[in-house]
Amino acid sequence: MKALSESQLLIVGLARNCEEKIESEVQIITAAFSTAKTVNWLVIESDSDDGTLMKLEKLSKKNEFEFITLGVLRNKYPKRTERIAKCRNHYLEEIRTNTKYRDIDYVIVVDLDGVNSKLTKTAVESCWRLTEKWDVCFANQSEVYYDIWALRHPVWCPNDCWKTYKFLFNHGISKFEALQKAVYSRMIKIKYNENPIEVNSAFGGLGVYKKNAILSSEYFGLDEKNEEFCEHVSLHTSLREKGYRLYIVPSLINCGWNDHSQNSRFLAKIKTRLVSFIVGFVTLFLSKQKLKVILKKLK
Repeated sequence: MKALSESQLLIVGLARNCEEKIESEVQIITAAFSTAKTVNWLVIESDSDDGTLMKLEKLSKKNEFEFITLGVLRNKYPKRTERIAKCRNHYLEEIRTNTKYRDIDYVIVVDLDGVNSKLTKTAVESCWRLTEKWDVCFANQSEVYYDIWALRHPVWCPNDCWKTYKFLFNHGISKFEALQKAVYSRMIKIKYNENPIEVNSAFGGLGVYKKNAILSSEYFGLDEKNEEFCEHVSLHTSLREKGYRLYIVPSLINCGWNDHSQNSRFLAKIKTRLVSFIVGFVTLFLSKQKLKVILKKLK
């Protein structure tokens, strides 16, 4: 494996309505990977209606940062995951066809919504110290691992968590219990000093890919029933079929609690359960319609 200090990196990501966080995220992530020989950026933007494009223009004044805007995609691709897949495939096509990326060794895929706020050089460099022969490394979080939708592991999460949630909810399980069983119970804490966990898919806001691995396939955001599907899973399933090895690296910490994992916290569970109980108790005496009218008047 090529040493990080001798490697050329390309950091890629998607941007939509992230004007408040994108500058700080780019700064933090760039600093974390600064041990590399070169670090360049390619961001694909679409459908922003805030000041994201202005922020991207500002960032692009630096030679190592580039972005491409695809304009408004939501009219042609109304389903969110389909739009995301289209944008991700655009950076793959750029890497394949643009000669400036010919000598890239690793492609770093990142989210730009704040989940990489605690990423450090030490965390990044830990990937290059692993004894496992990896093709892709995924981030971990210091509290609980949050990205259950992108996760596929034969024991931990063998299926689509949101399809599981819908199945349970549609078969008489309360919303609280269905979310707990399908999603939040799988948000486990992985200690930073544990061994890497081999997975069939993951993400967690950051993935370090060998270039030949990520370019061997593409993203799909819809399943065979034309329903929304996590685009990372489609790419990673193909990589696994080709023999590539994917790991969650416990020491690759990129954040702690975040907007995706907050609801799994104990107090949030208690509050949600209490509200659910109160609503259930009240509806024994009042119809849901009357309850809605009362709540509306109280606002």
